[in-house]
Amino acid sequence: MIHLILQVLGNSDILVDGDEGAQTLNNVYCLEDIKQKVDWNNEDLINNLNRVDFPLIKQLYESQKILLPDTEFLFGIILTDQVKWMQKRSESGEGWNGTVRLDGCWWDKILSAWCEQQNIQFYPVYLDVAPEVTNGAADWEGMAETMQPLLNGVIQFEDKSIYFQPLDREKIKIDKITLQHSSGTPALSSALYLWGIEQKLAGINIDFAYISEQEPDCLPHSGNHWQWRLKVPQIRELIKIQDFSGALKLLEGHPQQYQSLVDSLSFLDKSVSLNIIERNLSARDDVIERISIALWSEKAFRDRSQWMHWYLRMAGAFELALFLLLEKQGNGIYQWQERNLIFDYNGQSELLKISIAKIVCELLKDGKSKQKKQENNKDISISLTANKITDAAWRDFYIFYLTNWDLEPGIDIGGFTNLRNELYHSLRGDIIDDLLDKKTKQLNNQVTHPEHPSQIAVEWLKYIIKLADISPEVNAKTEAYRQKVQEIMDNL
Repeated sequence: MIHLILQVLGNSDILVDGDEGAQTLNNVYCLEDIKQKVDWNNEDLINNLNRVDFPLIKQLYESQKILLPDTEFLFGIILTDQVKWMQKRSESGEGWNGTVRLDGCWWDKILSAWCEQQNIQFYPVYLDVAPEVTNGAADWEGMAETMQPLLNGVIQFEDKSIYFQPLDREKIKIDKITLQHSSGTPALSSALYLWGIEQKLAGINIDFAYISEQEPDCLPHSGNHWQWRLKVPQIRELIKIQDFSGALKLLEGHPQQYQSLVDSLSFLDKSVSLNIIERNLSARDDVIERISIALWSEKAFRDRSQWMHWYLRMAGAFELALFLLLEKQGNGIYQWQERNLIFDYNGQSELLKISIAKIVCELLKDGKSKQKKQENNKDISISLTANKITDAAWRDFYIFYLTNWDLEPGIDIGGFTNLRNELYHSLRGDIIDDLLDKKTKQLNNQVTHPEHPSQIAVEWLKYIIKLADISPEVNAKTEAYRQKVQEIMDNL
């Protein structure tokens, strides 16, 4: 196993004769001053490495070797360089002494020699601070923007493999990355940690280490809490659009403590997909549940302008609601059997096979219709009856459903139900998309506007549900789904 440890080289990482190493570069006021003192340090210290120590690197290395004795460790040490950044501001002055002398790049040769002595595989990763960054290595936004392309250049992800590309060397395949995020400026250590969390969210094998003076052991941590806090806003947005499957995907790999959330989202994901067969509901209850789910979920499709999916869901809900209305109007003639309506014919159960259009325009409108049946190799006609609908609004519903769903003046697509075959058989979603998107724009993107064709359809569905005397049941079920979603949002 090969592990890559990445960290920034900070001032507290460097000791010379027991004191902070940056003190050996004190009183420098231009680039030439720094280079001269760096040369003196290299000449003096590389041959006297007993005077030098990089305690945090040593502590992390020794701790990791104890934890994973059979693992090969590579250290990618990020060395800051603010020379160009300072040159843009001043060629000489206190800024060189107060800022530039603290960079890690001045220690690359000494660090390389020390690591070789300690049998630590060291690879420098140079971080040049761009002149346009406002506050140099202390700039929070600037370091976040700098760290990402820097590490994306030296760490490569190919399929499920991770590769480290050292400077001027062949790339090395590695098994895991550990980020030590207690060194360097707060802006740098945070930028490194943020990059790591982003990779962790993407499923990369990565963990984190924080070195404390009080704790000699550097036990890696997963960063799960911060991953979770970053995922919560994403999960919220996915739940808002009822993409429960996407929310579940974000929860993959999280600890058992989130299992109740996974269970709730799985329930909602199956529900919104109308996958409710495992609930073992009676035929009638199953139908009512599906209508309730359609009413609860339909607006999310409207909000995303997924009109074909919205329409097919609504069309199915209309048919089921009309079947329930026929059951009520049939005075016991029609009954449910495995989600189908049947009726008694000469002492035998016969499946109702007439179209939904005939149910509306004949059975429910006129109170009678005929169904053909083959008996003894002959076609016979069966008379069906029901109490016809006498409600005053029925005629308007009849027009909406069978003859004129008004999507656009001058464009005749027929009734609401007419569009179903066109969509279902030829997948012509562009028909309804174009018309309803246009109408949405005309109504200032308000899909619930009373004049929006989709809202008109929703109101007619509620009308049929009311006629079928199932409004209390449907309302209770849709509210239960909304409450379940709200409970999840409140607990995130």
